[in-house]
Amino acid sequence: MSPEFLIAYISMGSVFVPLCLALAHKKRIPDELIPIYWILIVSLACDVISISLLKYAISINTLLIGNIYLFAQFSLLVWIFVKQLQSKKVISIVYIFFIFFYVINISFFQGPWVFNSVSNVLASLILIALCLYYFYRLLNDLPIMHIHSLPMLWISFAVLMYYAGNFFLFLVSNYLVEGARESHRIIWILHNLLNIIKNILFAIALWQSYRK
Repeated sequence: MSPEFLIAYISMGSVFVPLCLALAHKKRIPDELIPIYWILIVSLACDVISISLLKYAISINTLLIGNIYLFAQFSLLVWIFVKQLQSKKVISIVYIFFIFFYVINISFFQGPWVFNSVSNVLASLILIALCLYYFYRLLNDLPIMHIHSLPMLWISFAVLMYYAGNFFLFLVSNYLVEGARESHRIIWILHNLLNIIKNILFAIALWQSYRK
């Protein structure tokens, strides 16, 4: 088995760690963590479909699945921040702008069968900004003494690490496909490693909620 497939399988399997925690106390999961449950479900479904198509189909394009996953995960993460931050109207306006941009880009510019790098970059910038704003509000308000017990802290760490770490990848992915396929494979291994870390941090967030 090639290294990229091995890490891809580990990345796909890592979703079971937070998903099992979410299922263990699904009936008692707080409203603000419900989007995490759906992110994990969508992530697992997209990974299974993509890997199955790549392994058993010939010359199949799975980039449409990735583009759909971008929209689903971005929407659910914005939902989380809307529940946590006070600037709900501003965040809603930014989200509507992103939807408009995403639809225009996937319909008329990059298309559904090409990795929508521009939309991913825009989503990354928005989510990075939301994470930094949340950290600012957290340090300014200090709602509790032991902030490490806040599930939202770990969710913000997960989102910031994933999107900040993948920002460069999203920016140059399509260029690497054309001119440096080996570099493209290596950089997507990095993406899967960051996805594993993201799922571990989601698991910590759910565990902190479970402890409460």
